[in-house]
Amino acid sequence: MNSVNYIKQFPLKEFTRGKVLAQKGDIIDALLAVRNGYVKVTSISNDGSERLVWIAGRYDFVPTEQLFSRAPEARFFYTALTDGSYYEIDKSAFLKTLNEEPALMKEVARGMSDHYDDFLYRVDAVDTATVKERLLRTLCYLAERVSPNQSVDVMSFGLRLTHGELASMIGSTRETTSVMLSESRKEGLIEYSRKHFIVHVQAIQDTLETTTIQ
Repeated sequence: MNSVNYIKQFPLKEFTRGKVLAQKGDIIDALLAVRNGYVKVTSISNDGSERLVWIAGRYDFVPTEQLFSRAPEARFFYTALTDGSYYEIDKSAFLKTLNEEPALMKEVARGMSDHYDDFLYRVDAVDTATVKERLLRTLCYLAERVSPNQSVDVMSFGLRLTHGELASMIGSTRETTSVMLSESRKEGLIEYSRKHFIVHVQAIQDTLETTTIQ
């Protein structure tokens, strides 16, 4: 049995962009396995601004950190970044099955390891010195979450992010973020209009590796 076959036995529910699926402090007795769409996992900083922790996509579990935790409360906020759907999984039943199915446990552990890598990437992006670097790292992260290609139109995957939403993700203002986006477009790192938002991943990575962004 693999995880995809297992989760398909549970009820399928839909969500719409902007819907709060769980928030910090909620008692968690079910896990959500994303079938399609994306869910952003965020925290709130001391100054009240939103911080992006990671993006959950197809067949990711949220809240991931609750799977083996003894604490029943959610630690982050989980909000639909796009329209989509999820399987609602009974947490107790899932844990029982994991104990009985070593191969399934191994698969889930591998997925959690990948999630941990995503989390470390986000910490690195947030802690970098400049707004522009945080923005570029975040755009790369979003693009890599939806496609392995070197140039990715994130809008084609349902990610229609406003300047304000990007600003929240990187802990900046909308005005500053708009200026950084404009600069990045002039440098050929991104392209955007009302119909598309293309992230040139390799170009951004080369820039981050070879220059110090002011």
